[in-house]
Amino acid sequence: MRRLALVVAMLFVGFSTLLAVTPPSIATAQDATPAAGCPATTEDENEATARRWHDEAVNQHNPDVLDEIAAPDIIQHAGTLPDGVGLDHAKAVLGVLITGFPDVKHTIEDAVTEDDRVVIRWTATGTQTGEFQGIAPTGKQATWTGVNVYRFECGKIAEQWSELDGIGRLQQLGVIATPTP
Repeated sequence: MRRLALVVAMLFVGFSTLLAVTPPSIATAQDATPAAGCPATTEDENEATARRWHDEAVNQHNPDVLDEIAAPDIIQHAGTLPDGVGLDHAKAVLGVLITGFPDVKHTIEDAVTEDDRVVIRWTATGTQTGEFQGIAPTGKQATWTGVNVYRFECGKIAEQWSELDGIGRLQQLGVIATPTP
């Protein structure tokens, strides 16, 4: 229970910091695409697009869907992998995950949408049968949780933040020890 409270507090502090650095717009989702010629999108459309990241890119192992749902110059804050810009970077990050965990599946637990932002809380499961971040295959299954925040411009994902339980994943793989009380 203390661990859950700590994770919730860390997520709250992290998300509060994100909002402090990038203040939320007071515009509606329809107004979140300010450039002329941009398609207007609703909060529901933005959520459906963000869900495609998990359902199609991750679960169906289809990085090419990012060409449809993300801006060419997407800014990605990948959590346990290096931050970067562009579709090639986003696809490379996805490739690292799929190579390490070829059976990886995300289950969307919650989605919250406001204006040009969508927050998705998810649970992942996968078996590490490939190299992952320099770690030789362990053959072990892991389950980890995470939160992704998506910012939309012109109907596409312009920026994405991912925060996940990378330490818990490494503990389950036996790469690092699980602390004892």
